[in-house]
Amino acid sequence: MNNECCNTNNQVVLTPEVKKIITESPFLALATISKAGQPHLIVVGKAKEIKDDNCLVFGVYKMNKTQKNIAETGIMQVAAASGKSGYRLTGKACIKESDVIFLAEKVESLL
Repeated sequence: MNNECCNTNNQVVLTPEVKKIITESPFLALATISKAGQPHLIVVGKAKEIKDDNCLVFGVYKMNKTQKNIAETGIMQVAAASGKSGYRLTGKACIKESDVIFLAEKVESLL
């Protein structure tokens, strides 16, 4: 997996409403998939940073299977919900130093 996902572009995916839900969500669910097609879901507390209008940064704490899946496929989804609103973000991820960098390509309403 190369680091293309770490290079943000000008694609606006994370609207102010989506960013608000990500920030207000008590936890975020991160789903990755292995090259064998096995999904892996974890829950994290918060995004470390929201960069630009399409990039989330997560601090790596263990996440061994998640890191392996990102290295194999780079495919990741993030789910965030707060109150009666929620979103599923689909995109690409990579590991850079001690961070998971997620580049959102698509956002869908959950609730």
